[in-house]
Amino acid sequence: MDIELDYNMELDYADYDNYSTDNSTVGEEYSIKFQSTCFTEAACVTLVVINGVIFILGVLGNGIVIWMKKTINTTWYLSLAVSDFLVCAIHPFNIAYLALQDWVFGIFLCKCTSFMMFVNMFSSIFLLVFISVDRCVAVMFPVWAQNHRTVRTASVVVVLAWVLAAVLSIPSIIFREVKHHMGKSHCFNNYMADPHSHTAIAISRFVSGFVVPFSIIIVCYSVITLRLMGSQIKRSSKPLKIMMALIVTFF
Repeated sequence: MDIELDYNMELDYADYDNYSTDNSTVGEEYSIKFQSTCFTEAACVTLVVINGVIFILGVLGNGIVIWMKKTINTTWYLSLAVSDFLVCAIHPFNIAYLALQDWVFGIFLCKCTSFMMFVNMFSSIFLLVFISVDRCVAVMFPVWAQNHRTVRTASVVVVLAWVLAAVLSIPSIIFREVKHHMGKSHCFNNYMADPHSHTAIAISRFVSGFVVPFSIIIVCYSVITLRLMGSQIKRSSKPLKIMMALIVTFF
């Protein structure tokens, strides 16, 4: 198996996922070097096995969660499970690409798999934020929360999270392409038509997918911690464990 893609390509585009380019100016040809994620055949087989295990466990675990009784809390977890379940569904394509070092599934699935990966990332992050806000509201305003926290409200919030995640994932559809070279195909991001888009997209993803969500989570659980201090709830370490688990999950 030829697993070392250590070749140069003289093309008129640039890939920001798995390539390196020689220094050049606008109008010049770009020398692009695709680099495989597998340095040895053993490493490639190991990665395929690991991804296969992730796929099986992900489908089984998230499939069980999907059938849980619907409550406010399970609505959050159900959405997270559906998001992960969809990613598990497209995981076999990534496993095949990793094993073959050749994208044989066409342009549609190239765009679709990338889009779903980003939708999963953003929706999971936003849902963790909503869970944090929900718990903060429940602790700070227990009476109001008891009267206004409903499964319907949670469902609306989940839909909004998915819509926002889909909007932020659109660039992966626009810029994802398939190129053929030396008998093999590669699925990658092509920003050559608009080079500045890569920087703008990277910054927007960092801000919307990390800075803002993480700041909200930290604020929410800081407020919860301060509220729990001095109350009877502090005798139990369970709330703090949940907070730490959520923050670790965010990373």
